[in-house]
Amino acid sequence: MSPRVLVTGASSALGRAIGRRLRSTGYRSVGTVRSSRLGLSLPMFDSVIALDIENGDLQHQLKEGFDAIIHAAATVHGPREWLMQVTGLGTEALARAAIDRGIPRLVHVSSTSIYGKVVTSQLSSETPVFPQTDYGVAKWAAECYLHHLQGKISSVSVRSPAIVGAQVSPHFLQRMRNLMQANIPVIRASHPDFLFNNVIHEDTLAEFLVRLAVTHSDGFKAFPVGALQDVRLQELLSFMSEASNYMGQVVWLEEAGPPFSINLDDALNLGFRPLTALESIRRWTHDWH
Repeated sequence: MSPRVLVTGASSALGRAIGRRLRSTGYRSVGTVRSSRLGLSLPMFDSVIALDIENGDLQHQLKEGFDAIIHAAATVHGPREWLMQVTGLGTEALARAAIDRGIPRLVHVSSTSIYGKVVTSQLSSETPVFPQTDYGVAKWAAECYLHHLQGKISSVSVRSPAIVGAQVSPHFLQRMRNLMQANIPVIRASHPDFLFNNVIHEDTLAEFLVRLAVTHSDGFKAFPVGALQDVRLQELLSFMSEASNYMGQVVWLEEAGPPFSINLDDALNLGFRPLTALESIRRWTHDWH
């Protein structure tokens, strides 16, 4: 029988992409939403149930019979205490409920924001973590909880960079797109010759998360993902400019802080199949229409 996977945050753009990927591979899927959103149409899932991550006592909400959980639910905005309750402590509660229900694997969507201000030329799983936002702190706390529980459940934290797709959260590329679509006369950016790979399309990330969910692994792993480096940042923004029909000018500055790339070695060893940065942007601009 095909694996049965529970997906938290099913109504988010990434959650929907995960649901589509599960359906296309023939895996059985159940999505979760907040109880206040139950009844939302999510046809990419076989069924949808209510799961309030911030509740803390999830053993009574979580059912048995799942082979894995893909944990995409999180809160990006709000007071510090709320972010920690949902994104940090909520992950611990979900993992403990999974252990109680005999669910062997949990795949957690983390964020490169846990690194804080990057002072090295390349991000990897070995880069020191120093989160500087409440969201980054909550994501790092979630990883720490999973690491602590590694003897009881197999878990993976995938540290995502800027996610692009039909709907995206605020990040550098989205800010550039907003400025272009508003036809701001002058847009300023830096490091035009840098080979940018701090981006991933939601479908690429969804494919990898599903792969991890149905692959046996032990302990706890955490690593970043991104795109293959293929073109300069200047060319990527030029492509976005054309797709946006932007009539203004991009002015390039050289800032003191160096840019950084993402090392994909750990992800590649686990079957990650990245797009190039340009292909990720191409797919994203296609999503605009």
